Amino acid sequence: MAGFSTRTLAQKIGYVNMQDIVGHMPELANVDSSLKKFQTELGGQNQAMQKELQTKYEAYVKDSSTMSDVIKEARQGELRDLQNRMMEFQQGAQDRIQDRQNTLLKPVIDKAQNAVQEVAKAKGYTYVIDNSSNILIASPSGDDLTTQVKTKLGLK
Repeated sequence: MAGFSTRTLAQKIGYVNMQDIVGHMPELANVDSSLKKFQTELGGQNQAMQKELQTKYEAYVKDSSTMSDVIKEARQGELRDLQNRMMEFQQGAQDRIQDRQNTLLKPVIDKAQNAVQEVAKAKGYTYVIDNSSNILIASPSGDDLTTQVKTKLGLK
């Protein structure tokens, strides 16, 4: 047993399914509600931009036969600019949604992680692994702290 200290051998490793824990937390309903509201707001802005583009395009088509080439070019430029702004908005909206989701989830995840730390400390576990992604191949059921963490958080 050269190279192993008694401290190394005495360490306990447990595991939890954080996805299951967070998925049962009541705060998640508020996160979902806030996120849907934000998505609806962004969708409304996107629809307003689409309506504006459609209206300007229809006006351009209607009036183009009587426009000078200079006015046609200017209107085409406006349509291109508006279309580019819409594309940028749509691309940025996905990033903003992801950022908002991360911001809203952080306190929920922090609460779950604190509960895991408290249960692990109370049960004498040195390390706790998240097995949500099924990376843990084999483990004894006694080291699964998921139920105990859910109980600590008052979850079913």
